[in-house]
Amino acid sequence: MAMMISKFNKLIHNKTVWLVFAIFISVAFVMVYTGGGSNSAQKEQMKSAKETVGRLWGQDISYAEFVQAYRYTYASFALYTMMNGQQFNMNDEVEAFLNDRAWRRKAMLLKAGEMGLKVTPQQTIDMIKSQPFFVNPQTGQYDANAYSMFKERILPQLGLSAKDYELMMSEQVLIEKVTASAAQGALVTEDEINKAFHLYNDMLTIDYAFLPRSLAATPEVTEEEAKAYYESNPEEFRMPEKAMVHYVQFPVSDYLDTVTVTDEQVAQVYEQNKQRYIKPETATNAVPEYLALEEVKEELTTEIESELARRSAAAAADELVAALAEESTTFEAECTKAGLKIVKTTPAFAATDSVRGVDPSAPFARAAFKLQQTPTQYYSDPVVGRETVYVIALQKKLPSFVPAYEVVKDNALESARIAAAEKAYVEKADAVHRELKAALAGGTAFADAASKYNLEIQTTESFNILTPLSSDYGREIMGATIHFDQGTLVDLINTPDEFIVAYIATKEAADEATALPGMRDQLAAGIRQEKAQNMIQAWQDNLLDEAGFEDLSNEKS
Repeated sequence: MAMMISKFNKLIHNKTVWLVFAIFISVAFVMVYTGGGSNSAQKEQMKSAKETVGRLWGQDISYAEFVQAYRYTYASFALYTMMNGQQFNMNDEVEAFLNDRAWRRKAMLLKAGEMGLKVTPQQTIDMIKSQPFFVNPQTGQYDANAYSMFKERILPQLGLSAKDYELMMSEQVLIEKVTASAAQGALVTEDEINKAFHLYNDMLTIDYAFLPRSLAATPEVTEEEAKAYYESNPEEFRMPEKAMVHYVQFPVSDYLDTVTVTDEQVAQVYEQNKQRYIKPETATNAVPEYLALEEVKEELTTEIESELARRSAAAAADELVAALAEESTTFEAECTKAGLKIVKTTPAFAATDSVRGVDPSAPFARAAFKLQQTPTQYYSDPVVGRETVYVIALQKKLPSFVPAYEVVKDNALESARIAAAEKAYVEKADAVHRELKAALAGGTAFADAASKYNLEIQTTESFNILTPLSSDYGREIMGATIHFDQGTLVDLINTPDEFIVAYIATKEAADEATALPGMRDQLAAGIRQEKAQNMIQAWQDNLLDEAGFEDLSNEKS
């Protein structure tokens, strides 16, 4: 986590990176609110700011109130994913998650108001300063310059002003206060401390073996069985819904000649991003040395030109979208008027397909499947990729269907064979496990019992949670065995290919008298924190039910 925060902190100082991020994040933000439809469709779907879209504790929640909760939830999610080095991908599942969290956020804030909780200006300041991406990686302290750059470069791309962010942080203080009340009473018993002590400190060794698939016979599958499998599992053979589209493209390279980057701009970006240009051999010096501006000028100029050209391409695409808002016109007419060539040869594609001939960095298929065959929703907003910007016009959606058996007979035979082989292997593994367990109960040693099946016994090194196994499937073996006593044959351990049988050969108990006193407070704090988190999560999970939440958004659309 510390490494990810450090990388994120460097990104804050990198203007060019955030220029690139700007279009991506803003387009994703628009698509979240509108479902990715066209400008005129967005206007149709936009609700009046005062219109009621839900109720919490019997109180009407307006569209404007929900949008504010959603904006702050979205911003938190975007920042969290970027800070952790993850790619930000908006899809239906993420959108549903954000909607749910936005309603929870609003419910928690109403609950805080009901409890009379307040926030002081200093608490808001402290909350802002506590955010990990404002910490200077060299000093470990709050960096005012990082916060200034964050306000200048990142907040606008999230659709937030500095005052919005301050309000968001004030609300976060309230949320932490109200959730803290849910965690009261997280008590820790002596027995829990002892169990945690032994869980962390007892040392185990495990005898284990993989159960080869060759233990099970390979079953023969008849065509009748294959057809029966097809009829029992029709969804496995379903062909996905596909879209047929026309589109126009705005290559970013076509706009490079329309942008100008001055020496002053390059120098400014260089000065604001000097951390990128530290000479590696001086990185650990008290006063590091930097590459000269002239050494990186060409690279910087190219980066800035590309981003400015991408924005120009998106602006040109948006002009076409604006013209299409007039329902009396057509996609072909407006493209002809603008001198744009329509690509009409793209084969039908599914939502998860890579579309032939399309910039893979553009969310093309996802945007296409948001479209509907109505006068105002058949065309997309600009779909922005690294190299190309698109406007898509839906021609037809081909419904999902299950092909006839004869069409997929070969696939059905193979699927039935795989299913039969898997069933035979699972049944054989279960039988071997039962026989091993019975043999151990009768006093037979694990190695002797396993020899019946010519299993290759391996023994782990001694381990506990604090000194984990580093071998293949070490994590799976630890998770399956750590809670059990010596002499236990644990349940079969699943791996991507074969099962593992594992026997706890030794478990050496740590000495409570010498080691526990020094760990007691830390263990108790950890248990208390885990209990508190579980209580908070349970409270949040039940919060919307407690609030009598009513979602009226579909009724109003």
